[in-house]
Amino acid sequence: MRLRKENNLSDFTWAMCETCYSFRDAFLLFFFDKIDLDADITIEREESTDGSRPDFVIHCGESIYIIENKINDTNQHFGQYDEAFDVDPSQFGYITNYKILNKDVKIKAYQLRTWEQLYDKFMDNLPEDEKEKELWLGYLEYIKSVCNLVKIEKPMRLDGIYSLYCLMEIFEKLSDRDDTNFELSIYSSNSFCGSKASRNGFTGVNFEVKYKAPLVKQKCEIWGWIGIYYNSTEPCIAIEFKNTQGWGKDFCDLVLPYKSKWSDGSTFLKPYFEEKEFLTFELSEELHQKFEKSQDVAEQEKILKQFMDEVLLYPNALKQG
Repeated sequence: MRLRKENNLSDFTWAMCETCYSFRDAFLLFFFDKIDLDADITIEREESTDGSRPDFVIHCGESIYIIENKINDTNQHFGQYDEAFDVDPSQFGYITNYKILNKDVKIKAYQLRTWEQLYDKFMDNLPEDEKEKELWLGYLEYIKSVCNLVKIEKPMRLDGIYSLYCLMEIFEKLSDRDDTNFELSIYSSNSFCGSKASRNGFTGVNFEVKYKAPLVKQKCEIWGWIGIYYNSTEPCIAIEFKNTQGWGKDFCDLVLPYKSKWSDGSTFLKPYFEEKEFLTFELSEELHQKFEKSQDVAEQEKILKQFMDEVLLYPNALKQG
């Protein structure tokens, strides 16, 4: 699920089609209800002609179909790809993570779909074979995450929302303190890493960290983020540094030379780069469970402080190790 680009999604979809023919047939019928599944079928990734390169080119006997995958990209290719491959618009499938208004007569014939439509259709038509079903469910869980499909399946309860307020208060408290090795100050609250605004599904505190000598000798300008992702049934507490100047690049520069040494810490899982831009530390599963089960607010705060401190001191730990 860390591979979230359109090309990643297309690669996984192609691999599913090559691995599981029940999925391949369902995927093709999702766009083209009259396609001949008994013909010899091959699916090519990004086959190119005349400067056009659709995500999928389907050779079905003597016929050709094309499918283009989009998540948020609105650079559409109607009238380009179909002409380049000499296919009728009815043989051009287009799947997006947003709705395309097909009031325009010119695009009415194209096979317009959304990833949410595919998710719902496939969930309602899972194969009976257990191995194939497992593949389908894994793939559908993947697109649910990558395409940010919100499927509300459990009744909402408002009595737990106060905990989010309390958590933000603790994040703010931990982001505004003078420690032995560093000084922290709040840059913005109810925010997301690299932005002054929070986003739907996750929020937190942007903070500035100033290291004290001799911990870090060179002058660093570092802004990080501590917050919570609550856009799933299992929330995730994390600390992130955006690898751009003016945000978290100086921190990333301190740890990247030691990337081969990256591993789980005592409070966090092995760090990773989210979309090659955000260096991410997630609270360990053990401490997450301990935090959830604790009946003591002071203990919960202590867990978050240990997590934050270990992450901030990680450059020094790597250097000494």
